[in-house]
Amino acid sequence: MPSRRTWLRLISCLVLLLVLLGAYGYVSLTRLLEREQIKQLEWRGLGLSTQAIQLEQLSLQHPSGALQLQQVQLQWRGFSLAPPFWQRVQITSLQLSFPSRPEPASDDSTDFEVPLEQLAAVISLLPQRVQIDALQIELPCASTRCQLLGDLQLLKQATQLDAQLNLQHQQHQLRWHAQLQGGPAAADLQLSLAINQQPQLQLTSSLQQSASGQLWQGDFNGDLQQSEILQSWLSQWLPNAPGTLPKAPVAALLKASWQLQLAPGVLNLAQLQQASGQVQASANLPEPWPIPAIGELQGSFDLSAKALDGHWLADSLSADLSLKQIAKGLISGVPAALHPDALQLNIQATEKPDNLSPQLADRALPLQLQLSGQGRSQFKLQGTLALANGLPWGLQLQGGSFSASSPEFQLKGWEIGALQTQLPLDAYLDAQQLDLTLRKGSQLSLQHLSSANVQAQQLKASSNGLQLHAQLAAGALQDWQLQGPLDLSAQLQHEQLQPQRWYWQGPINANQQQAELNGTLRNDAGLQFKLQAQHNNTKGLSLQAQLTELFLRSGNPLQDSFSAWPALLELNNGRLNGNASLSLASDQQLPTVKLELTGKGLGGIYDRTALEGLDGKISAQIDPKQLQLELNELRLAQANPGIPLGPVQLRGRYSAALQTPTHGQLQLRQAEAALMGGKLQLTPGQWNLATKPLLFPVQVQGLELEQLFILYPTEGLAGTGTLDGYLPLQISRQGVTIEQGQLAARQPGGRLQFHSERIRALGRSNPAMQLVTQSLEDFRFTTLSSQVDYNQEGKLALVMRLEGQNPAIEQGRPIHFNINLEEDIPTLLASLQLTDKVSDIIQQRVQQRMLERNAKTAPTEP
Repeated sequence: MPSRRTWLRLISCLVLLLVLLGAYGYVSLTRLLEREQIKQLEWRGLGLSTQAIQLEQLSLQHPSGALQLQQVQLQWRGFSLAPPFWQRVQITSLQLSFPSRPEPASDDSTDFEVPLEQLAAVISLLPQRVQIDALQIELPCASTRCQLLGDLQLLKQATQLDAQLNLQHQQHQLRWHAQLQGGPAAADLQLSLAINQQPQLQLTSSLQQSASGQLWQGDFNGDLQQSEILQSWLSQWLPNAPGTLPKAPVAALLKASWQLQLAPGVLNLAQLQQASGQVQASANLPEPWPIPAIGELQGSFDLSAKALDGHWLADSLSADLSLKQIAKGLISGVPAALHPDALQLNIQATEKPDNLSPQLADRALPLQLQLSGQGRSQFKLQGTLALANGLPWGLQLQGGSFSASSPEFQLKGWEIGALQTQLPLDAYLDAQQLDLTLRKGSQLSLQHLSSANVQAQQLKASSNGLQLHAQLAAGALQDWQLQGPLDLSAQLQHEQLQPQRWYWQGPINANQQQAELNGTLRNDAGLQFKLQAQHNNTKGLSLQAQLTELFLRSGNPLQDSFSAWPALLELNNGRLNGNASLSLASDQQLPTVKLELTGKGLGGIYDRTALEGLDGKISAQIDPKQLQLELNELRLAQANPGIPLGPVQLRGRYSAALQTPTHGQLQLRQAEAALMGGKLQLTPGQWNLATKPLLFPVQVQGLELEQLFILYPTEGLAGTGTLDGYLPLQISRQGVTIEQGQLAARQPGGRLQFHSERIRALGRSNPAMQLVTQSLEDFRFTTLSSQVDYNQEGKLALVMRLEGQNPAIEQGRPIHFNINLEEDIPTLLASLQLTDKVSDIIQQRVQQRMLERNAKTAPTEP
């Protein structure tokens, strides 16, 4: 038995040997990783058993991608010393990520080469069984990065490979099954696809090589019940070929077969582009076939094409399809009156048209197209259709026309009268774009268009050159643009409009995100606006309008256009400008409206007041909750209601809740008017119009008696002096009143002179009045004060106190007077207006007002 020392020596030698082998292996592995450009190789959980080699995790980084494996088992069963050594490989999870920017490829990298002589060798290098329970591959696609999620199973028998790949796509399962058999001179492929366990595609393809070339032939059968899922999955990998997958109905049967002769050599893309052969495709529904969400489809479709050295020609194309019992879901957004009972499509061969698009020159299959719809509403589309007979595909419609007619119908609260349209058009469509142009003579007419608030009679629309351009990708609409001239006209009826015809003329520019109008809006009254309208899907609707400057001397089209124009206001002089805007957010029900009017030198009449030299700017804003009016500055040279006022200056604002527009807050920052050499000034403040009565404190400053006697002439009466005071003006539902207002002469007083033979005669006949008449002939007052009251009937009452002297009487001793005066102000103003030179309109209104007032105050007969 070996001694203890002998065992220690043996163990030491074994450890040293393992260390040397480990060092050698590490150096060799490091060199291998550097040569293969492998970085960050990491593994853990290495285990060895009698069944397999197990590795818990393996990850590595390479310039072409990153790989991570979980729970790898290399089973000893079937192990051999020849590659691939292990014949059974099981992987719980495989994650592979390709970089977004692959390494630059060589010039011929676009070719896919299939060397048949190497196919068998490649298959022989694969294990007999590979199973990946969870497969995740991330790689660049279209405009972003995509993932392949699923599982994979490979089975190999000699030179035959059987593969089953299950992929998950948007909660759907795509099961691919392929059988590939390769030999030195032939390769056969059988491929099938099932989506959600429903068979979709079957493909049989064979490639045979000979000394004279290669023959590729195959058959395709499709029962595309899940075509939308398939198209959705393929579209992310085919960004440059949108629309190549048809949206087949569920029960449609598709067939295709091909026989292509290729040049000798390795099979690649260049050979396919130079192929010769024949292709047939067809779809046939001999009986009305109920297709869910579509209707009953019946008819046939056939296509035959051949190629010679890569030049493809369509031998024939025909279609005769009809659709009846159209599903309600397909036309749910169409008003019932417009529902077609049946659709008919007919395509037949015809002669080649002139003026083909450059994209279709010398490679078009000319066809005669006719598509029609029958029912209460009818339409018809016809024209010459040119189809590309090779890639890239495209089609062009020349000399096309679309006509339609419909009875009266309703749509979302709108009542639409009988419709007639005639649209001559040209169109072009390919994988990237759609172009549609309306030719001269395009027009649409509606008998009427009305809602609860507005009605348009005899609406007409026309265009000469309206163009639609759409961008497509993967068969889906990506963006579109509509632009061109548009003319509209209609007889509009609305409670805010005077009935007349309105006209719109200008271009339209619209796309998927927004629409814009920029043109001129006018009417028969001569009113004209420059109008810009924008509608944005996220921001909502906005309108801007600029009023073409109005010269009111030649007429007032505003008064003839809008029923809300004040009946008592007439403007016949000056210039008027304005602009308005409207905005309606996408999440709002009511718009925000802004209005701004600017007047220069405006003149006219309001009620019985003549207006001259009105300059000012008023701004208004109405939002879903509030009304705001802003008077930045208003200056009126003169307002003459019988006594000339002016200049008048106003600045202020008004705000109110939209539900109670007359119960808001009035704020006046400036309100003053020149009168008789002085001015009336309202103390700045704020008033709540919901509270009555309203008190407006009016300050009177510097009224000159001399001008008062000129404006209100009394025989023999003259005087000088300056009056100041305070008038508490109250406005209530009953009218305007003044209670206990005060007027007083400014120190040092003034002078009154009253020379009247009638008054002198009164003094001679009445000794008590003699002192009064003599004193007033030259009365120099130091005090002139008066209480002012004004009632709802228009009666002005003055309680005056006059203190002063006449130097010629008793050496100027003091004399005091208490005088009560009463005046009917409306009658006074009316008499002043009738004695002055005023317009006929003012005279008529004054006379009418006096007659109405007298009728109210006249005593009733017993």
